[in-house]
Amino acid sequence: MNPYIFEVPIWKTRFEADRLRREKQELWGELAVRCELAGARLVNGYLSIGDFNFSSIRSRQDRARLLAERANTNGQLDWFGELDHFCQQVIDAERNSGRSCNLRELPRPEPSDDIYLDDLTFPRRHPAILFGDGGTAKSYTALYLAGRLAQRSIPVAFFDWELCGEDHRDRLERIFGSDMPHIHYAICERPLTAVVDGLRRVVKNNRIQYAIFDSIAFACDGPPEDAEVAARYFRALREIGCGSLHTAHVSRNKEDHDKKPFGSIFWHNGARSTWFVQVSEQVGDEKVLRLGFYNRKNNLGALHSPASFSVEFQNDRTVFQRAEVGETPDLAAKMSIRQRMRHLLKHGSLSPEIIAEEIEADVESVKREARRRRTDFIVLTGGRIGLVG
Repeated sequence: MNPYIFEVPIWKTRFEADRLRREKQELWGELAVRCELAGARLVNGYLSIGDFNFSSIRSRQDRARLLAERANTNGQLDWFGELDHFCQQVIDAERNSGRSCNLRELPRPEPSDDIYLDDLTFPRRHPAILFGDGGTAKSYTALYLAGRLAQRSIPVAFFDWELCGEDHRDRLERIFGSDMPHIHYAICERPLTAVVDGLRRVVKNNRIQYAIFDSIAFACDGPPEDAEVAARYFRALREIGCGSLHTAHVSRNKEDHDKKPFGSIFWHNGARSTWFVQVSEQVGDEKVLRLGFYNRKNNLGALHSPASFSVEFQNDRTVFQRAEVGETPDLAAKMSIRQRMRHLLKHGSLSPEIIAEEIEADVESVKREARRRRTDFIVLTGGRIGLVG
């Protein structure tokens, strides 16, 4: 919600009402009063900032006396009259704030409503979650993605509950060299619901279009397993008002740890898109991580194909490179039969038996996928299966 603002130019004074809410049928919020009158006692340009009951006449009288005292106007200005007028306007605006429209008249989303980053796709205006076990380079990858967005001149922010600015600055230079892209950074030491005002101002003042939140577990104002904690988190995001990617850990349930983020089912339900990230078991050079990314949910369309990065940690650089998921056996195992078939058949058509052996699947399952996915596969003379086109 944008703040309500009321200016009295002849007084060089401005009233602002923000963070409005109802408590016991009364309208409460934050009242801030700016003033440029000579002799006024100010703190950062404000006469007063504090919680205020907009519904109470007594509160208006008390606050008006405080404002008159701090402004040193000696009874020459009607502070109560102007404050009372402002409160009535705020109350009337809140009562008539319900907005509706004819859904048919709204424009359709543009194709650019998706963000495409090196085989990964995220909704531009909605929250997405990147979840995985510890050690899967989630924060590092999120910073890399933020940098790639900034290179496209998209204003981006990184909101950090885990590390500190110096750590991310070092990582940023390792990834992009001395010509580092511009990323707005804010370290957060309290839950998201407690710092939502500050982050909303960062987004508004810098016209941020996309933000990274690292990470959900530390940004919660309660146990991640609690549904209401997740609900409060997503409500706070709507107030901040930009597209976002949130890092999270995996579920403790080993059977579906790669299906949903850790905690309440509402983390999975509340996000418009979720991606699971897995690191391949390292063989040989331990300075290279091979990461696989698997789209587990997409509310705005079909699931996206898996993606992969190799991440090489050199002495003074960290190099992200796109890779093929199917080239790494333990990452390929997380792909569906259809996805493994598509990867294998890029090199040419094969018999169902050979396909089944290569992707470690049942022959009948391979044949069934070929029959069902006619936009992907074609059955050739003799029974061989190839890719359409």
